[in-house]
Amino acid sequence: MSSKDEAHRGTAEAALARAELYDTLGQLRDRLNYAQRVDDALDRAKVRVQAARRRNPVGFAAGVVAAAALTGTVVWGVARGVAKRLG
Repeated sequence: MSSKDEAHRGTAEAALARAELYDTLGQLRDRLNYAQRVDDALDRAKVRVQAARRRNPVGFAAGVVAAAALTGTVVWGVARGVAKRLG
């Protein structure tokens, strides 16, 4: 084999190794970028909520009211417990 062939083969191997390294770094960046992952999850949740609201507006409103009532009940219970302990 000539030195030119070996040089071309070495260059091709280096290019392949570089491409694999960039791919691995890209995957690590995507997996470790928690802020972007949270943003993406929020975007997906917004799309699902909007779709649910369009499909069934009455059911969506009922769900919002139920969630607000549950949240209010929990907050009231916690506040009542804290007030009993302090008073």
